[in-house]
Amino acid sequence: MQPTRILLAAVIACTIAALLYLSLDSGRVTPEPAPRLFSLALGGLAVIFAARAWTESIGTERRWVPFFAGLAAGVGGYALARLVLV
Repeated sequence: MQPTRILLAAVIACTIAALLYLSLDSGRVTPEPAPRLFSLALGGLAVIFAARAWTESIGTERRWVPFFAGLAAGVGGYALARLVLV
């Protein structure tokens, strides 16, 4: 991947992780954090996004690869962080 695509995927991953924190664990949207087991659903979603990024990468037009890679990294990283830290 080109450096600009890597940067785009990193920005998307950070944005998704921040939005998930705001929605699930910050206490601003709901009074109590989401259950720890919810991280498993986020991990499954990350696998789906990673599979989509992979299928896009083997195609002829690869413009969606950074988007789905960023989604997979953001959701998967946040799910892993919730399992370890919460």
